[in-house]
Amino acid sequence: MKKIKIIFFVLLFSTSVFSKGEISFRRQKEKILQEQQEEAQKVSTTVKISTRKTISNKEKAMRRAILDVAFSKLGTPYIYGASGNNGAFDCSSYVQYVYKKSLNVDLPRVSYQQAQAGKKATVRQLKAGDLIVFDTLGKNRISHIGIYIGDNQFVHASSGYKKVVISELSGYYAKKFEYGVKIL
Repeated sequence: MKKIKIIFFVLLFSTSVFSKGEISFRRQKEKILQEQQEEAQKVSTTVKISTRKTISNKEKAMRRAILDVAFSKLGTPYIYGASGNNGAFDCSSYVQYVYKKSLNVDLPRVSYQQAQAGKKATVRQLKAGDLIVFDTLGKNRISHIGIYIGDNQFVHASSGYKKVVISELSGYYAKKFEYGVKIL
């Protein structure tokens, strides 16, 4: 009987320690997500939407809506082929989600089709909210897509970082850049 009591107390103690660890892990994960959202808020408020050309207040509001939704998903996991329904994106489902949520615009599901959904643009013609497409595989076809946010940066679901991130349009990405796409 004494052994049973000891086993019972050991099990009770270990269960208590495990559940505290689980709660601690959950709090840590919530804290990380909160920090990412706060960082996205900071970026969101500092990104300039205005460009050299004058744009209407309606267009500014539309571009701001795109960026707000795009920034709200920073840190969301990347999974190749993910549609966003399971809490993860690939590059094209991320772009599709952002445009649907922000402007109720339906874009095709895959990056090379999204690249054909609007008017082609050069880097100099890009405004925050425009799409940017890349040939990351070197096969003369579009294989990656993101959303330009201004100041030579873009937001995208990155297979390298395994999450939605902001990257510079320089170095690797400048070499792989094909063109911009204006949906608005």
